[in-house]
Amino acid sequence: MIPVAALFASTSVLAQTTPAPDDIVVVATRVPEKLADTAAPVSVVTAAQLEGRQALSVFDALRLQPGLNVGGGPRQQGETPSIRGFTGRQIIITVDGSRRNTTETLRTPLFIDPSFVRQIETLRGASSAVHGAGGLGGVLALETISAESQLAEGQTVGARALAEYASGAGAQRYAGQVYGRAGAIDALFAVASRDSGPIRQGGGVELRPEDSNSKTWLAKVGVDLGGGFRLQGSQHYFALDDFGPNNPQADAAFPYMQAHRSTQDESVVNLTGGDAAGKWSLKATLYRTALRVITYDNPDTTPALTGSNGLTRTTGGALQSTLRFDVGGIANTLTAGIDAYEERDRSTSAGVGNSVTPDGKQTVISGFAQNEVGLTPWLSLTPVLRWDQFKTSVDSGSSPDKTSDRVTFKGTAAVRPLAGLLAFASYGEAFRAPTVSELYQNYSVATGFSNFRPNPALRPESATEFNLGLAYARSGLFAGKDRLQLRGTWFRSNVSDLITSVTVGTYSNPFLGRRPILQYQNVSRARRNGVEAELGYGIGALDLSAAYSRVRSVDRDSGANLFSPPDKLNLGAGLRIAPIATVRWNTLVVWAQDYDSTVLRRRPAYSAHDAFVTLTPRHLPFRLDIGVTNLFDKRYALYRNSTVYPDTYEEGRSVRMTLSARY
Repeated sequence: MIPVAALFASTSVLAQTTPAPDDIVVVATRVPEKLADTAAPVSVVTAAQLEGRQALSVFDALRLQPGLNVGGGPRQQGETPSIRGFTGRQIIITVDGSRRNTTETLRTPLFIDPSFVRQIETLRGASSAVHGAGGLGGVLALETISAESQLAEGQTVGARALAEYASGAGAQRYAGQVYGRAGAIDALFAVASRDSGPIRQGGGVELRPEDSNSKTWLAKVGVDLGGGFRLQGSQHYFALDDFGPNNPQADAAFPYMQAHRSTQDESVVNLTGGDAAGKWSLKATLYRTALRVITYDNPDTTPALTGSNGLTRTTGGALQSTLRFDVGGIANTLTAGIDAYEERDRSTSAGVGNSVTPDGKQTVISGFAQNEVGLTPWLSLTPVLRWDQFKTSVDSGSSPDKTSDRVTFKGTAAVRPLAGLLAFASYGEAFRAPTVSELYQNYSVATGFSNFRPNPALRPESATEFNLGLAYARSGLFAGKDRLQLRGTWFRSNVSDLITSVTVGTYSNPFLGRRPILQYQNVSRARRNGVEAELGYGIGALDLSAAYSRVRSVDRDSGANLFSPPDKLNLGAGLRIAPIATVRWNTLVVWAQDYDSTVLRRRPAYSAHDAFVTLTPRHLPFRLDIGVTNLFDKRYALYRNSTVYPDTYEEGRSVRMTLSARY
């Protein structure tokens, strides 16, 4: 057995409620850099934060970040993120460099167990020039664990196991990992499962039906090839079975109940390398992801519900190289690369083709170049230029193919006048090509919940954005060993040709009365303004944190208030009260959203409070976490439930207990 110091983070680390300034991030420029040196609105969630919150879902921690909101109700299959008010395909989600594309609008795009996650990076703002199509709101980039990340220095083999219970949904979660290194080869295998029942909402009302169980595994193998190169391959599989509304964001009033099975399958191969001096590096990625949602027949309802089977498979790759060199005493970090992927959609209903999400594909090919130019030791400029070409087609040939291209630019100026102080200004552009279903969906059935019309003339939506930011990190500011982190950003974005589902007519449903006929259209020009701020301060055994965000979105033509998540403030505190005990407190304050012109989306203000205790007995490889979320059993519904039944209230008071062991 290895020393306990290598088994668990120190209690001072356990008390921390914010990432460290020296944490390495990649999402801002695709080049590794310290968080404190990053001239972009970036936030980080670490594995330690997920473990400290006893997270049942990665969204447990992500919802506390500034500018990032989660809607869709308390069911894990309905959780959907938004960044700065952009949702769905307007944000890019990646896991180990692979895109998690989906045509689903009511189900989560991200199935992953929190114990599989090493780090989550969030880049807020227009990001297409760096990451490609879809980055209007930003990027959510997850990195999974590996044997490298789990093994302590000098350790060659290890294992971890945990068992967790959460009373709010009667959830039982189990996870285990084994990992090791032998010579140039390292490997990891991890499994996890979760069973949940009816969700007890704030105030004591149960959300039924909600019976679900998930099983998942992750396998990863790495090989050090020599010469500074490393090859790593991984396979990740997730399966969720549940019985409930076929809109997982709906409450019990929703009339359509069916059994579902959602699976996500992902294969990734990464090759990384470079010279020992750090002057040159290369990264190549190949991936394939597949998200399948199966809905089973339910003949016991009126009308009888037929089954469906939908698949989105994304196959892609990326190749980039970074070169560091000087020209006339000016430092340059030049990165250039290509990205490409094909997204293929397949869907059937009652065994035949489903015209709501017709079979088709979208192919994207792009190239980019970026150069960070260090004009002086305190001033740098980073221009990025990208070209994307995309082609969208429907397999039936009933509508013409849609082909176009787009050039996007991003430029950042960063000033570092004092040690630890960073100020930056950036301008960025972003776009998103319409999906197969947005272009070609076509459905006319009298008993359907809604009918749909195609629009092959739909144009890509685009955005331009300005950011002004300030960051400061310093130790020993007020005392010898204190630590301060501060990051703040103001932004303004203009969105053109916003793709929105609008009602273009009605029809008579014999069971539900008049129902809408929907079509995706380019309907508005929007302007978004906002601010985001993060503060972290630690001294001795105490760590404090705060995060605030505000965004407003207005239709520039009509003046109507568009989708805008409410203002929110997250406050956190962690204290080591004994060598083996740490306590943490979290308060989330959300202001009223009483200004949305879509009145149905408005929400009252609320606050929710969580408390956690971590015990790490000396000389034992065990850890006990005890927590209470929504301590005062507040009854509230999140802003933006994508459903006509919007008041799906969140989980009420829930006692969580987690016992884990690491060897």
